[in-house]
Amino acid sequence: MKILGLLLGPALMLITMFLPSGLEQEQQNLLAVIVVTVTFWVFQPLPIPVTSVLGLALCIIFNVAPASTVFGAFSSPTLFLLIGGFILTQSMSKYGLGQRIALKALLLPGVARSTYRIIIVFGALATLLSGVIDNGAVAAMLLPIALGLVKIFSSDVEEKGINVNGATPLRLSSALLLITAYGATLGALVTPFGDASNLVGWKFIQTEFDTDISVLEWMAMGGPIVITMFAFLCGIILLVNRPEIGSLPNATTRIKNQLKAMGPMDRGEVNTLIAFCFAVTFWFLPPVIGMVVGKENVIYQFASGQLPPSVVAILAAALLFMLPISREKGFTLRWRDTASMDWGPLLLVGSALALGTMMERTGLAQTLGQHIAGEIAGVGAIWVYIAAAALAISMSELTSNLVSISVLVPIIPTLAVSGGGDPKAAALIATFAAIYGFMLPISTSANAIVYSSGQIPFRRMVKTGLLVDLSGIAVVVTGVLLVVRWLNVL
Repeated sequence: MKILGLLLGPALMLITMFLPSGLEQEQQNLLAVIVVTVTFWVFQPLPIPVTSVLGLALCIIFNVAPASTVFGAFSSPTLFLLIGGFILTQSMSKYGLGQRIALKALLLPGVARSTYRIIIVFGALATLLSGVIDNGAVAAMLLPIALGLVKIFSSDVEEKGINVNGATPLRLSSALLLITAYGATLGALVTPFGDASNLVGWKFIQTEFDTDISVLEWMAMGGPIVITMFAFLCGIILLVNRPEIGSLPNATTRIKNQLKAMGPMDRGEVNTLIAFCFAVTFWFLPPVIGMVVGKENVIYQFASGQLPPSVVAILAAALLFMLPISREKGFTLRWRDTASMDWGPLLLVGSALALGTMMERTGLAQTLGQHIAGEIAGVGAIWVYIAAAALAISMSELTSNLVSISVLVPIIPTLAVSGGGDPKAAALIATFAAIYGFMLPISTSANAIVYSSGQIPFRRMVKTGLLVDLSGIAVVVTGVLLVVRWLNVL
């Protein structure tokens, strides 16, 4: 596949570049660069972040735009919001704060005695955490706890006299791991910084339509959709992967033992919690002030202007390098702690923003949109919205959701107008739907992480994920249209 992609990408680029199309030269060159970039993203002959910056270099070589314009996207506040979030996540992983939260949640009254309640609570926890932490990090954080529970499941199933075939993982185990991955992906929609694709769509909608969507307004839109979708998620997972047993008599004791082994919260966990609470407080403070005193008030103007989410994320991250642990251990984080962080998404987001900007600057997005729009003119608003959601989810199955939204969001508004829909609502639907891609191990980093455990048969993931994807189209389209109208956000 890599060799095929390495050969196919440049060939398609050259064909696109010299094919008679009626496009202006810089538009055609940009389209050729996008074609080879997307081909490399799908076949992955190069790492995705390398492909992303290679595409930007090709834009300069083929005279699509000067270097200052192409690389100017890397000065976007969106990237600094992502950097701050990465550093917070790193501290949570280093000191085990996420694992402690998970174990505490499983010890809520009555939870550990029921396999169904364990699965639902574990999924709810993954969903909540991924609202502020990268979904791959959430899955990696929760996977060891989930695998520990899988051992409990296996031993308790055997004690009940049910044959455990090592070649076929328990449905109970698959259900727990799938809801861990899916919940970690689903919850990213709760906040605009829950996933990099949210940030790209959020910035595009605000810039393109000259509108302001605060963190609270995003949460007011995304929250009901996530809650509704989580109900579907639980129902589908438990239906397709019905647990072999309904109760786990030994689970409470074993979870308590794991929590006891962690000991009391150490200074690193406390400092991480302080930085996390600081970030959450100041992310929500400006919109709360706006609701209380009005957006024309000088206090709101100062808070929203001087404390945007990107600045708050950087301040919270900086706190981790200033809060001490002890004289011997120094501060909560040292710069070497960031060496193990995955900086690839940062390059991918910056490249996505740059390509989107150039699609607008050259007029390629409008030209492509108008061409496709001519084919779907007058189909009706609802079909445009369904198509936007289905297209975003389908692309996210084969490549990252960030790639999906980067390609789609510039052209969706034009298609919506032609089809008779609202361009802002269509762009928001595509942004929300790009999160969903549950069928394949490659669809999301969370899927890949839990699938690597070997506890989820491929067919189970595909069957479960397909049903979740189909329900996601209905929930996202219905949810966005109802919530946007109710809140009058756009």
